Amino acid sequence: MSSQPVRRPRDRKETIIREAAELFHEKGFHNVALGEIAAAVGISAPALYRHFKGKTDLLAGVLSDSYDRLQRATDAASSAEDALHGLAGVVAERRELAVLWQRETRHLPEERREETLRRMRETADRIAQLVRRDRPELSTAGADLLTWALLSVGASPGHHRVACPADRLQERIATLLVTLLRDGVVRDDAPDTPSPATGGGLALASRRENLIGAATRLFGSRGFHEVSLDDIGAAAGIAGPSVYKHFSSKGEILFETLNRGAAVLQLGMIRAMSTAHTPEGALDALTIGYVEMCSAHTDLIAALVTEVLHLPDDQRHTIRRIQHDYVAEWVELLSRVRPELDQTDAQLTVHAALGMINDVLRVGHLRARPQLAQELAGFTHLLLIG
Repeated sequence: MSSQPVRRPRDRKETIIREAAELFHEKGFHNVALGEIAAAVGISAPALYRHFKGKTDLLAGVLSDSYDRLQRATDAASSAEDALHGLAGVVAERRELAVLWQRETRHLPEERREETLRRMRETADRIAQLVRRDRPELSTAGADLLTWALLSVGASPGHHRVACPADRLQERIATLLVTLLRDGVVRDDAPDTPSPATGGGLALASRRENLIGAATRLFGSRGFHEVSLDDIGAAAGIAGPSVYKHFSSKGEILFETLNRGAAVLQLGMIRAMSTAHTPEGALDALTIGYVEMCSAHTDLIAALVTEVLHLPDDQRHTIRRIQHDYVAEWVELLSRVRPELDQTDAQLTVHAALGMINDVLRVGHLRARPQLAQELAGFTHLLLIG
């Protein structure tokens, strides 16, 4: 009796990419082992190496696959609306992909990272061309801003866990994207000015506070795993071993950083609510305060968005709970202003608005726009209230 040869499934490589993308999204690139990915696929680790040279090569494959999907959707579009519906479809099907573009690209070797960023810029340029065709009154810089805002709204589902069927998620995100495309007000009447200089100012007397400030900048710009205690000490002007006089570990500094950031959000919420007289007024006050805070502390917001997953379970749950409560207040206000929205649509809308602010303010060249804060506040009002 002869045995039949075992044939590998034709879609095994695609399955590996899918499982890896989900695990990288959930746990972060550094916290996932190749054996874990292989187990999720139902193969051995050596079998995985038939398709990828290692974990970094697999990450590059995940990102390349995601760009292929997005490029197919945008290249086939004849208008900006078509491209945005395509973007919404890609994100609804694979909502983790956008977060991987933002968070994990930095872990690639330089050459592959540059290739990935080049493809992202090409996609953004393609959408910007379509945006200018639909909105001919916009300048090149104005269309660029609107495009990055649209991409950020599209990326937002990857940053939350609101349960929603893919078709409904696609419909809601597409609605928000088209609304922003059609009615987003871009202030092209003022010339760009140089970005405000960073650094300088007076240092705090407390070495502990200087360490937290240095860590915030480094975690936000480079990520938790790419920063050492020596890096933090050097940035604060303190010898590496002296850091242990103030913190027992790098993880303790990360928790202190994120806990303070979450507390700042809550203080902003209290301030906005105490001065508002209507739910709509509270949303506008919250928006202005949030844009101001994010503009002044881009590294802190970056860390809050991307580095929470590196905390131990109990600390991560603490920060997530504060973030959840903060978003829940926005959702409650929006539900009072727009009772026609059910809970799911209200949640998706709030996350889209906050995600847009978070992401746009981290795009370096956009921060040179002199009226960016007003533009973002206007975009947010449009997304939330119409």
